[in-house]
Formats: sequence, C-alpha cells, structure tokens
Amino acid sequence: MRSQDHGSGSNTRSSERGSSRNDAQDGGSAANKRVRRIHPLAVLSFLAIIAAWQASSVILGETVGYKRVPGIEDVVRSFIEYAGYWQGGLGAESTRTGAEPTNWGATLGLGHNTLVTMLRTIAGYTIGVVTGIGLGFLIAWSKTARGLLTFPAHLARMMPLLAMIPLFALWFGDSQFGVLTFIAFAVGILLFAITINAIGNVPLHYWQYARSLGASPLRTYARVVFPAAFPQLRGGLLLAVAFSWSAALAAEFLGQQVGLGHVLQSALYYASTDVVALTGLVVIVFAAVTYLAANKTLAWLTRWAE
Repeated sequence: MRSQDHGSGSNTRSSERGSSRNDAQDGGSAANKRVRRIHPLAVLSFLAIIAAWQASSVILGETVGYKRVPGIEDVVRSFIEYAGYWQGGLGAESTRTGAEPTNWGATLGLGHNTLVTMLRTIAGYTIGVVTGIGLGFLIAWSKTARGLLTFPAHLARMMPLLAMIPLFALWFGDSQFGVLTFIAFAVGILLFAITINAIGNVPLHYWQYARSLGASPLRTYARVVFPAAFPQLRGGLLLAVAFSWSAALAAEFLGQQVGLGHVLQSALYYASTDVVALTGLVVIVFAAVTYLAANKTLAWLTRWAE
C-alpha cells in the first residue's frame, strides 16, 4: 500500500509540475500575445502622426514664399540642399565654387555635419557625466566639499540654459571648447541633482555595515554607496542623452560653421522650413540610436540589480 501511495503521490506531483509548466507556458504565450497586440497600435499611432503632419501642411499652406509646415514631399525634395553644406572633396565639389548640387554631395554634407554634431555630443556628454556625478559624490562624501560647493552647484542648476547660450558664445566665441563646455554644463547640472537624490535613497544601513566592518569612508562610498546608487542613476543618464543632443544643437546655433545646429541656423535665416524639418528628423533618428545604445550598455552594467 505504501508503494502504491508513494506512486500515486509521485504521479500527483508530476501532474502538478506538468500543470504548472503548462500554466507558465500559457502565461508566457498570453504575455507574448499582449506584446504582439501593441504593434498594430504603434503602427496606427505612427500613421496618425504622418496624417496629422500632412494635414497641417495642407491646412496652414504657404506665406511669403515658404510653407509654415512643410509636407513629406517637401522634406524629401529638400535633401539636395545639404549639398550646400559640403566643403568639397570625395567626388563632390562644393556648391560655393559654382558646382551644381548633387545627391552625393548632399549625402556627404549631411553625413559630415551629423558626424561633427555627434562627436561633440558624445564628448560633451562624457565630460558632463564625469563632472556631474563626480561633484555629486564629492559633496555627499566630504563635509568640506559640501560646505564649499553645495550652494554654487545648486545656483548653477537654477540658471536658465537658454539664457546661458549667448553668454557662452560671448565667453568662448565659436571655439570647440565653448561648445563642449556648454554641453557638459547642461548635462552636468542635470546629473548633479539626480546623483544627490540617488545617494540619498541608498539605505543608511549599507553605510553602517561597511563602516562597522572597518571600511574607510572613501572605500565605503567607492565599494558600497556608488554601486548601490548606480541603478538609480540609469534613468538620469538616459535622460541626459537626449538632453545632450538639444544642448549640442543650441551651442552650434551661435557661431559654429559646421554641424546640424549651423544647418538649422542657416535654414531658418533663409526660411527653409523643409530643411529645418529634415534636420529635425535626422536629430530624432540619431538621438534614438544613441539612446538605445546607452540603454543597452547601462542595462548590462546594472544587470545584477534586475
């Protein structure tokens, strides 16, 4: 009897395990179905944006020779105008020397200006991340630094960035240093506040356990507080990616002779709203690419916290 009972219990447990696996599979398939249902809605929203864009172009019409909202066909036709932003070479002569604009020249012009802006964005973002996070941890770790730097740091955080653009142009002119400094400033003051908040959210007993085991304050921050706060910095770091692109365009808008900000400034001067729209789309695409790359990298670095 015992062996039969044991066999029947094993069968029951086996059936329960099989039922659990089936439930899990059913749950997984249901979740996959829910995910798949999102895609038609995403496509629908995308089509709605395109339709609203095209309708706005038709309804608002033209004024003084230019469209208030350029249509899709206007944006596509404006691509050739990027040939005017190529300095010549690689099989495409500059239009400033009288050469005819070509699609190859437009491709080079768009690629060159996009690459310059991207490199500036990455460099400024890196400097801003190191400065902002480093300043936040320095103020949290050192009482002396907290007394000296807290007020100036928060004062800088309250400054309106748009009002700072002319000042940076006045201070640094059209130098690369000025562009990188402005991007780093914009990213740094954002991450400074987020870092202070992330450190404040680290449970106090983390610090107390490390100190009770003999770790110095510096080692405690480096080995305990920083790793504990880093997952909370992930959102701020991703937010700063898009913010750095906006700061790069703003910095290039005044004084720079190369870059997407310069293209925007020149297009607005000549009321070329179609070029403005195309440049905006290019920025959206590359900002999304850099955002996804940063998201993947940060997800890998914080995989232990998942």
